[in-house]
Amino acid sequence: MKKHASFLVVLVLTSACALLSGCATIVKGTTQVIPVSSDPTGARVTVDNAPAGTTPTTVTLSRKQNHMVVIEKEGFAPESIAVTKSMGGAVAGNIIAGGFIGWGVDAMTGAQYNLAPNTISVRLATKADQPTVANAAANRTKEFIDELNKLDALLVDKKVTPEEYGKMRASLVAKYQT
Repeated sequence: MKKHASFLVVLVLTSACALLSGCATIVKGTTQVIPVSSDPTGARVTVDNAPAGTTPTTVTLSRKQNHMVVIEKEGFAPESIAVTKSMGGAVAGNIIAGGFIGWGVDAMTGAQYNLAPNTISVRLATKADQPTVANAAANRTKEFIDELNKLDALLVDKKVTPEEYGKMRASLVAKYQT
């Protein structure tokens, strides 16, 4: 009888943990590892204005927010890469399997998001080749991240519906891809 009681306790605790935690939080985690490389190698990498090593390297980024990765080396024009979050495909399955509690956990931790690009590889141009173009690209990338973060805040604050957010995000991406 004692064996059955122990088994029942373990079963109940395991079930409670599964239902009270998000599926993506367990499966994917709240961070994503992104390899970063450059040609030439040995370039400084900063993420959101914080040093993150030299190329080649990997950076571990929070899935909960958008990021700005800057790769720079003396004598070369810096490259800025926007790493943006988007809703992962497992969200609907999580709501079905784990309920709204599981989805809520994933939403709070950021585990429901995927980051793109999932690999960063750049060829640095010499400063003599593109000084103005590189600065313009860096400014444009920063503007994109800033606007995307403002849009994300509107969704979090429930000032726009998810449908409006989707349309506005698609429009913003299209604006900065051209």
